[in-house]
Amino acid sequence: MVGRLLDGPVLRRWLVRAAQALEQAGPRIDAVNVFPVADQDTGTNCLLTLRGAVEEVAALDPAADGPAVLAAATRGSLLAARGNSGMILSHWFAGLARGAAEGVVPALAAAARSARSAVLAPEDGTVLDLAAEVARAAGDARRGEDGDAGGLPAGAAADEDREALASALAAGQDALAAISGRHPVLRDARVLDAGACALLVVLAAWVAAADETLGAPGTLGAEGPDATGDLRLATALDLSWLPESAPAALPERGMSGFEVMAVLPAGDDDALRARLASIGDSVAVVAEPGDGPGRLRQSHVHTADPAAAVAVVQGAADPEPVLVVVEALDGRTSTAVAVTGSPERVPELARCGAVVLVAGPGVPAGRWRPTLDRAVRDARAGGAHRVPDAVHGGDAAPAHDPAPARDLASAPDPAPAHDPGPGADPVPVLPGAWAGECAAALPPGATLIAEADDEDRVLAVVRALAGEVPA
Repeated sequence: MVGRLLDGPVLRRWLVRAAQALEQAGPRIDAVNVFPVADQDTGTNCLLTLRGAVEEVAALDPAADGPAVLAAATRGSLLAARGNSGMILSHWFAGLARGAAEGVVPALAAAARSARSAVLAPEDGTVLDLAAEVARAAGDARRGEDGDAGGLPAGAAADEDREALASALAAGQDALAAISGRHPVLRDARVLDAGACALLVVLAAWVAAADETLGAPGTLGAEGPDATGDLRLATALDLSWLPESAPAALPERGMSGFEVMAVLPAGDDDALRARLASIGDSVAVVAEPGDGPGRLRQSHVHTADPAAAVAVVQGAADPEPVLVVVEALDGRTSTAVAVTGSPERVPELARCGAVVLVAGPGVPAGRWRPTLDRAVRDARAGGAHRVPDAVHGGDAAPAHDPAPARDLASAPDPAPAHDPGPGADPVPVLPGAWAGECAAALPPGATLIAEADDEDRVLAVVRALAGEVPA
């Protein structure tokens, strides 16, 4: 692989640094999220998506090379992707993995193209334009250096890649306001695009990881002060360029629909996008790179008819059964997970604030645990579409998952990233169906309410948790 920035140790450190940076930047990014839905969750969704990449990479052999790390990061981010922003970020990683064999600059170009392809109807003035600008600037910087990494000594090639990436980051930061101003919703709210802000934070972490792992520019490959990978010695990223205030004017929320997401086997992505577009918007489909067996993809749609979306996803996965996650877009939450086998019951459960898991017969046992784990994380974070009081007139900060990112080098067996720690209330899981499967796959931080074993009882408990009616 050309260029030390794409070596395994640098990539490992980058992912952890990026997750740490998004933990810090998340509330600011959430606050300016007004498009495509003004639900202030882009920072949270990108963080949860990136943590999926971190955890997948943590399972690799510590000596894994760059291609293996990128493949794991792609799979982990795809399986953990939340919302439009997470889907785009995971597809950006997929493109980076596809282009990495040619070097950093081609990888950034492939990542930009891949991110755009994830969205059915790309709009001007968003993270997609920012990714393209970063790729263009990296190419310009590399051409300006008049060098070819393939013909340079390793240290010189790494220096040039690092400088190209740093130049691209600076160009992206400089272009951020102008790019955001091209989108009418962002322009009216006078905010930067939240997804673009998140991508720039991720890129800044890559530059920092390269410097910390390989040494300062001009000395790449030297034994640095934190060559052990101990992130406690890392320098904090400069996030001062991020906005510190909420939008001047939020768009009318008017969100009465639902977000429907599912992980399903690889297939005809264009056909699935078209079917989802016929029943909703904000359509995205992201697939693992390659053509080998066992590949997966994730689908995303906002719709007023979640039962129809569930049917589309289940049909696309047929004959393999899938688990579908549904959340309301109105920002209400009861901090609970409701499991149902009846798609027609989804709207009332989700409107009460539950994260709803729709299941059918024959779901493999191995799929229950990761999907329940995801639903519990979302419920604990207040749902993917909670409304932070800090943005809508209150004093509370956005409900961010407080757990730190994993240090892949110095902490091989930390608690799960969503573990709330001692004293935190467990998230109730209400099995209106599939109680046995839920009990066998219950993740940490969750508790099974076994008496809620029918659909009517589940709805009553969810309403009680939401403070609507007594159970």
